[in-house]
Amino acid sequence: MPRALIILDWDRIKGPVVKAKYPEIDFDPDLAMKIFMAHTAQEPIETQLALQFGSGETTIKIASRFTQFKEKGIMRRHLFILLLNPEENSKEFFKLLEEFEKNLKSEIDASYLPELVKNIYIQKTSSQISISFDIEELSNKIIERSKQLLDQGEIQKAQSLISKAKVIPSKIVELLQLAENAVKEKKYIIAGNYYESASKLLLEVDETTLMQQYHEKAEKLKKIPTLQKERKEYIENAIKALKKIDFSEAIEWYEAAAKRSKELDDEIKAVEYTKKAEALAAFLEAERESKLKESPENNN
Repeated sequence: MPRALIILDWDRIKGPVVKAKYPEIDFDPDLAMKIFMAHTAQEPIETQLALQFGSGETTIKIASRFTQFKEKGIMRRHLFILLLNPEENSKEFFKLLEEFEKNLKSEIDASYLPELVKNIYIQKTSSQISISFDIEELSNKIIERSKQLLDQGEIQKAQSLISKAKVIPSKIVELLQLAENAVKEKKYIIAGNYYESASKLLLEVDETTLMQQYHEKAEKLKKIPTLQKERKEYIENAIKALKKIDFSEAIEWYEAAAKRSKELDDEIKAVEYTKKAEALAAFLEAERESKLKESPENNN
C-alpha cells in the first residue's frame, strides 16, 4: 500500500506547489522539482514515470503521473505522485494514478481539495491488497544479507538464505495475488490468512519490518466481517430509535456506526453517520432552547 498521495501544481513563479497530500508527511521541495524535471526533460513529455532517489535506507520510490492542459489561455501542469514502500513496484501503481487524476483533476483549485484527496485516497487504498511486490528488490536484499553472513564466517546460514532467495519472493507474490482475489470476493478472513502466510515467509528471511506490516494487514482484514456486521446492527438500531422519536438513542447508535466506519477505513460513511448524529443533536438543542423560552418562568 502506498505511503502517501501528493498533488503538485506548477506555479510560474514558485515552481511546483503542493496542493494537497494525504497522509500528512514531510515532502522535500527539491524532490518535487526533480520529479517535474524528470517528466519534462525530453520530448515527448513522459506522462508516467517509475522513479527512485537515494539508496539503501534512504531510498525513495515513486510512481508519478504528469498532466498538462490549457485553461483560460494559461497552461496548467499537474503532478500526481505516490510515495511507495521499498518493496513495491512503481509501475504497478500507474493505473491507480490514472484513477486519482480522473477523480481529482477538475478539483485542483477547490478549497475542499485536501478533504477530497483524503476521502478518495482512503476509498481507493483501504481494502487494496498490494501485489505490487518487487521480487527483484527482495531477492537482492536477501542475497546482500547472505554475503554479510559469509563475511562473518556463517557459511551454513548464508547458504540457507541464498536458497530461500530463489523461492520465497515468488511465493509471496502468489500469496498476495490469492489475497487480492479473496478481497474482491469479500472473503476477508481467507485473505487475512494468505497475508499471514506471506508474513511468516518474510520472517524466514529476516524482513521484520515488512513482515510486521503484512501481519497487521492480516489482523485488520480478519476483523472486517465483525465490524461490518456490528455497523449494520447499529444503523438498524438508529432507524428503530428514530421511528420511536428517541433522538438521543439514535445519536448514540449513529456515533457508534461512525466509529466502526473509521475502524473499517470507510471515511465517507464515517462522515455521513457523524453528520447525522450532529444534525440530531442540533435539533434536540434547538428544541430544548425553544421549550426554555416558552416556559412560564421566562414569560414572567
